[in-house]
Amino acid sequence: MNTSDSNLFNSEFFRQIFETSRDGIAVTNLDGSFLETNPAFQTLTGYSLEELKKDSFWSLFPLNWDSSQRKVFHENLLSIGYSQEFEKEYIRKDGKNISISIRIYLIRDESKNPTAFWGTIRDISERKHNEEVHKQLYEEIKEGWEALRRIFVLNPFPMFISEIDTGKLLEVNRKFAEQIEHEPDELIGKTMTELGVWFSDQVKEAIFGVIRRDGFVDSIEMPFRTTTGNEFWGLFSAQPIEYMGKTALLSITVPMTDRIKEEREKQRLLDEVREKEEILSQIFRLNPSAITLSKLNGILLEVNDRFLEYTGKSKEDVLFRSAIDLGIYDNLKDREKIIELLQKDGVVSNLEIGMKTADGNIRPILFSARFVESFGEKKILAIGHDITEIREYAQELENLANELVRSKDLFQKLFQLTPSALVVTDWENRTITDVN
Repeated sequence: MNTSDSNLFNSEFFRQIFETSRDGIAVTNLDGSFLETNPAFQTLTGYSLEELKKDSFWSLFPLNWDSSQRKVFHENLLSIGYSQEFEKEYIRKDGKNISISIRIYLIRDESKNPTAFWGTIRDISERKHNEEVHKQLYEEIKEGWEALRRIFVLNPFPMFISEIDTGKLLEVNRKFAEQIEHEPDELIGKTMTELGVWFSDQVKEAIFGVIRRDGFVDSIEMPFRTTTGNEFWGLFSAQPIEYMGKTALLSITVPMTDRIKEEREKQRLLDEVREKEEILSQIFRLNPSAITLSKLNGILLEVNDRFLEYTGKSKEDVLFRSAIDLGIYDNLKDREKIIELLQKDGVVSNLEIGMKTADGNIRPILFSARFVESFGEKKILAIGHDITEIREYAQELENLANELVRSKDLFQKLFQLTPSALVVTDWENRTITDVN
């Protein structure tokens, strides 16, 4: 299939992903006017698509950006094809203030010319809230160990304090012990390396490299292992603090395994969609019946190999031309009948029509069709099966039946005119069925 607009099967799968995505997705033209938004986008903003069309996607830019910043952003987007993720405070229709992250991508046509943008927005209010909690947490830690102990007991996030030089654990809270599947009292004095919590030496060195360079790490997504060997993901932050007269490292691992699982599941679904798309493409192309996808005016958007075999034309010769232009119908009233049935019932089932072939013959075709929605446009999906052989078999059967009737009549005449006495009996029932 050549064009995304004509790829009905592909579009149905990706429409489901678009509609069910938990992230808000919007498609706009190059001036930022909304063309399409998914339900998550409308739920997040509180506005319907009709209301959003009165606004511009560029309204999602941070308010503190001036015109020059917006111009640079737009030029970079057109140049590299995507934007860096940026954040802003957004006021929903209901007046609620939320934090969102935005990323925009450029859509190009087959000639590599920019045609539109698509972007995603995500509600990061909870993450922002968590970051705020972390900041408050660090300030409270500075006020003294007793405050830190209370935070350890009450904090819902896994936390631990370790020596900077040796990595030995000095304090852990119960959430951290639960996270790595170990008894808290048995953790003190051991290192993360001894416990096998670091996913790999490379991950460990990368983290401590950032700490040596910046003095801290903040919200780094990374994998860990429990002491029983199970993998989990955490949003890792670490900050040096004063602990009993020495500098120690306070670390927090916010659980995010569920989100990673969701992302992996999304990727699995995408891979599954691609696989099914290929299967459907093969079914469409190799189907023993002729299949077409056309606009309501009959312009062909996609055809399979069997249709090309019937018409004796190449794909380039038939696409974006109508069946009438190609002279396919033996009787144009068949086309009128098809449109009449589609408009009345939305479907045509097993209508026999005549189709002109490349050799000038007329093939009897058993034709079925129905309306389908593709990219918001109603189209006609049609399938036609050649019943020439079936018609020939039917004619042969009819001829055979006529021959049997003639043979029976001849037998009766000979039976009655025979000068000898003849009796026909039913062997099984021992009864006479006829005499001359």
